[in-house]
Amino acid sequence: MGFSLRLHFKKKKNPKKDVAGELDGSAHPKTERRLSLRTFLSPGVQRKRKSVTNFDRVFSGPCAARKEKSNVTMMQRLVTCIRDCLVELDSEDFSDADLEKWAVLIFESMSAPTRMFHGIQHIFDVSHGISKPLPILGAFFHDIIYYTIDGGLSSDQAEVIKGIIDEEEGGVVRLKQNLVLPDGSEEDKLVMAVASIFNIQPGQTLNPFLGLNEFLSAVVAVRCLRDHLPFKDLAVIAACIEATIPFRKPDTHGNTVADNLYNNLKSTNDTFDMQMTQDELVIGVQCAIDLSNRDLDNFATPNHAFFLSNTWNLLHEFNIDLRYTFVYRISSFALAIKKMSTFFANLEADSLYNSFHNVPREEEIERLTMAAKKNIEIASRYLEAKLLAISVLAALAELTGGDAPISLFLGDLPEKNLPNSPGLEDYIQPAPRDTTIRHNTDVYNILERGREGGETQFDLQNSPLAAYLYGVLGEDGLDKSLKYAVCPMDEQNARLLLDSLPRETVTYIATPCAKLAGTRTEKLNQLVAEYSD
Repeated sequence: MGFSLRLHFKKKKNPKKDVAGELDGSAHPKTERRLSLRTFLSPGVQRKRKSVTNFDRVFSGPCAARKEKSNVTMMQRLVTCIRDCLVELDSEDFSDADLEKWAVLIFESMSAPTRMFHGIQHIFDVSHGISKPLPILGAFFHDIIYYTIDGGLSSDQAEVIKGIIDEEEGGVVRLKQNLVLPDGSEEDKLVMAVASIFNIQPGQTLNPFLGLNEFLSAVVAVRCLRDHLPFKDLAVIAACIEATIPFRKPDTHGNTVADNLYNNLKSTNDTFDMQMTQDELVIGVQCAIDLSNRDLDNFATPNHAFFLSNTWNLLHEFNIDLRYTFVYRISSFALAIKKMSTFFANLEADSLYNSFHNVPREEEIERLTMAAKKNIEIASRYLEAKLLAISVLAALAELTGGDAPISLFLGDLPEKNLPNSPGLEDYIQPAPRDTTIRHNTDVYNILERGREGGETQFDLQNSPLAAYLYGVLGEDGLDKSLKYAVCPMDEQNARLLLDSLPRETVTYIATPCAKLAGTRTEKLNQLVAEYSD
């Protein structure tokens, strides 16, 4: 739902039809256009055009149209998209060196080894279908900073945001009392405006879970582009990035994310004399909300297995231990699953998608929300089944010598260019579902058949052990055993967990573990004998 606040139209050769959609309908084809783009134009800047498509050329063109082309590198695609955005905004005072500098900064930031979901492809996925340049630029910069995940700032990032934050011990990041230009010569009113849009006060500690990354990303965006776009265009880019702070509910006064963003943008407009019209303010917020909805579009995918694949990529980002494929411990994986399971159990689908002045329409928000609710329910149960499976291994480990690398009990994960070796999946087969007990068919199918969308380095796509346990226990049995799935596992809960399972289930799992964990074979066989009585 992109747009330009400076609607200066140029003649272009071979204008393309905007198949991505109009102002408030690019993401949602059934939404009808409510405000004309001409409402942005004062009489002095309106120019004759042959057709609206001269402006609305496919910005799913420069970005998304290249999605299927293998002969364009990611870097060149990024350069081309940024150039086309700036040209569309009537900016001509940039060089190839500028484009390269910005593209390299974005590319290197989002190609860090810590990124699995929020990688370079993510910005093209989010911007796909947006037809106007400002939200596209917002999409390109919106995840450039991932402070806690990346372990702080890179040297290039730090240089761009110099004079803005104080980094303190313990990972605390605080906005400076006085915001100055990188050379320290004078106040940086542009960054002050960004802070105003984010409703962040000088000296405030930035919350790593509620705006730190987005605020710093917005600062990078406006500082990179400040010499090439007017103040109010930069403000809209910042607003677009602010809107991507996820999972926010209405405040205590009933104001939505969109309401608060509008109020902040309007106040900033007045304070800094940006001269944005009422239409520009409204459509600016609509564009920002559209970008935020696109950023969370994965939650509404009809493919539940694909949704879970993306969730697994987030596990890699948020859990450092899982990046060490061969040596992470059972307790590390259990804790990662536990945290993600708790997150989904508390996540409300109503907090995901927003609308402003009926853009997108209420029925579209309802459709997205219902689809997201279904994915959240499936993901929550899937994670609980995975949590139980890893907790059973944690219990076996605790009773036979304590925590251990997960590969000791599961075997090696499949690796390219390495010979296959035995794994627990060679011994554990999903149990046929007992039709007399309750199961969620979607959950069972994904556990048995696997997630979709690419391999992860730290886990199999399918989950033989979790599928087996879920098939045996069903919904009620899963809930009963989960009471003892504590992190970290202790001896008392290890016993209680194993005792909550059918005895033959314990022996079925412990027997192959005894074959794989050679140093624990004797004690594991003792457990097998104990539960065979």
